[in-house]
Amino acid sequence: MNDNNVTIFEKIHKLDIRGKVCPMTFVYAKLALEKMNPGEILLLTLDFPAAVKNVPDNCKRQNIGELMDIKEVDKEKKVWILKIKKI
Repeated sequence: MNDNNVTIFEKIHKLDIRGKVCPMTFVYAKLALEKMNPGEILLLTLDFPAAVKNVPDNCKRQNIGELMDIKEVDKEKKVWILKIKKI
């Protein structure tokens, strides 16, 4: 197999913390990220609006994760999935 045909797969971890509020949303995210290797991805499902900003900000501040994407998956129930890359 030559280098042009190499496919790289990201290891993806999922954590559903719906029903949790700040600051526990960040605590759960941090604990998950601490168990991961650099470059791995955490898909974090949450429903606490303030956490959509607070979790990525705290991950960046503590240099443990980098926000890659935010998707609102349910506007009515206010559910988001944050894609965070372990630093």
